Order: sequence, then C-alpha cells, then structure tokens
Amino acid sequence: MNKKNIGSTLFFLVLLLFAGFIVYDRHQTESSTAVIRTIKEDKINFFYRDDCKDCKKVFNQVYLHNFFHRDIEFINLNQEKNRKYIDEYNIHTVPTFIYKNKAYAGTNTTNLNKFLKGSE
Repeated sequence: MNKKNIGSTLFFLVLLLFAGFIVYDRHQTESSTAVIRTIKEDKINFFYRDDCKDCKKVFNQVYLHNFFHRDIEFINLNQEKNRKYIDEYNIHTVPTFIYKNKAYAGTNTTNLNKFLKGSE
C-alpha cells in the first residue's frame, strides 16, 4: 500500500468515527422520547443506558461493527417501556449484549470483538 492509499484509508476511518459520534449524540437527544424496541432473535441486542459511561466507552466499536454488518438492535434501558427487558433477560449491568443464547456484559474491547464476530 502506498502513502496515498494509507492516507485515504485513515481519512475514511476518522470520518466514520466522527459520523459515529454524531449518530450517538443524535441517539442520545432522541432518547428523551419514548422509543420502544422489540427484541430481535436474528440480531445482537445491545442493552445500554444513554447516561452510562461504560456504554459510551464501547459505543464507537459497536457502531462501527453495525455500520458494516447491520446486525445490532440498540435498546436504551433508560426508556421506561424498555425496562421490562431488565427482568425478562436478567440484565444486571450495562452494556450487555445478547444474541440468541449467548450474552456478554462488559467493556473489554477484545472480548466484545470476539462476541460480535462470533454472532455473525
């Protein structure tokens, strides 16, 4: 790869991350309205809270994965009507990811990446 291609690739990645921040901010802004999500068995269900520091920590990684795979359903547990999932799926902490009979809760980027790739 020559320097021009590397520079273009880096620029594209920075642009994607910036877009992720914009989408996340918009997602947080819209979270004040009632957005009721349904659990989708064929998708990775990402349970988060918009005021959660740990959720924000992994959001870019999750957003980037979803940008390419479109296989994540975002479920904000701060929404009162989404809180039913806390008991239904036995969620003790956020961020929590559930796909079929597998779950991952945490912010370790390596473990999260393995979970996301294992769900493809």
